[in-house]
Amino acid sequence: MAHIRRTGTRWQARYRDPEGREHSKRFDRKIDAAGWLATTEADMIRGTYIDPAAGRVTLAEFAATWTARMGPTWRVSTAAGVANSLETHILPGLGRRTVASIRRSDVEALCSSLALAPSTVRTVHQHLGQVLAGAVEDGLIARNPATKARLPKLEASKVQPVPLDVVERIHDGLPAWMAVAVPIGIGAGLRQGEASGLTVDHIDFLRRTMRIDRQLVSRFVPTPVLGPPKTDSSNRTIPLAAFLVAALADHLRRFPSGPGDLVLRSPAGLPLDSDRFGHQWRRACRQAGVPGLGYHALRHTFASTLLSRGVSVKAVSGWLGHANPMITLSTYAHLMPADEEVARAVLDAALAPPADTTRTEGGAHTL
Repeated sequence: MAHIRRTGTRWQARYRDPEGREHSKRFDRKIDAAGWLATTEADMIRGTYIDPAAGRVTLAEFAATWTARMGPTWRVSTAAGVANSLETHILPGLGRRTVASIRRSDVEALCSSLALAPSTVRTVHQHLGQVLAGAVEDGLIARNPATKARLPKLEASKVQPVPLDVVERIHDGLPAWMAVAVPIGIGAGLRQGEASGLTVDHIDFLRRTMRIDRQLVSRFVPTPVLGPPKTDSSNRTIPLAAFLVAALADHLRRFPSGPGDLVLRSPAGLPLDSDRFGHQWRRACRQAGVPGLGYHALRHTFASTLLSRGVSVKAVSGWLGHANPMITLSTYAHLMPADEEVARAVLDAALAPPADTTRTEGGAHTL
């Protein structure tokens, strides 16, 4: 039973939780004590009551048990990314705080203090939100303080294809053992990890297709490993144009590899992890006069080339490994043919009267 009593100049509110444990809290005003008790009793009736002692575990302590529990269910790349966010950005600022003491303002302050790109800040926020959501599910806190936190604004930008003369300069600036990465990017739309993880046995030269079902995971891990691609939808088979088949065949002729070997390897036979790949790529881009251009720009070129020539959004979405066509459409809609011109062409082809007829008020008459 809950009750309030005066203790000196203050008011003490006391109650027993569903487990029979007694809790108390002191207030300067009786009305505040009554309000606290009313809220607590309502939470117990609704089944949303949280033991105040439950949230006294620190964020660092809870994150350790949570990641140990969740880690086996994640992809290698996901586990590495979460671990990096926690160790580098989250725990240094909030690790010693108890889970129950963290407020939305604390989450916003952390995110605004990070000297990172807005998109990276959002990734860190996502990982923190996942940890705190786990605390909610475990009954440590009632609400997730990361929910609806205000984050740095993302600058809207429209992707653009890379001009072919720039593509050629980048290709020529790469070492011969890596140059095939350019036709792979522009002709198959692979992400960098997928290109680095491509093995010879995943290329079907007879059917002119490429199977993607893994990537080279190298960020935040001690040793590069082959793991599942970014998402389940990233498992896909991509049709290959003749120029890409020829480029791959020429590369394998010059740099022979076994069926299970990586297509992209250093002269020492090492996999092209994000550091090795990035070093060569950035140097070639600087020489080509486009410093800062990412390998992902070739993926955009692959998609925009297909869409601008009328290939269906659904087909391109599948080849890109997007979860649904809406992602593809929202990213590349501005590069597709103008709807007005497409509509005119379709309607003229399907519904226009034959050239040897004319229309009057009474209908169409043959001339």
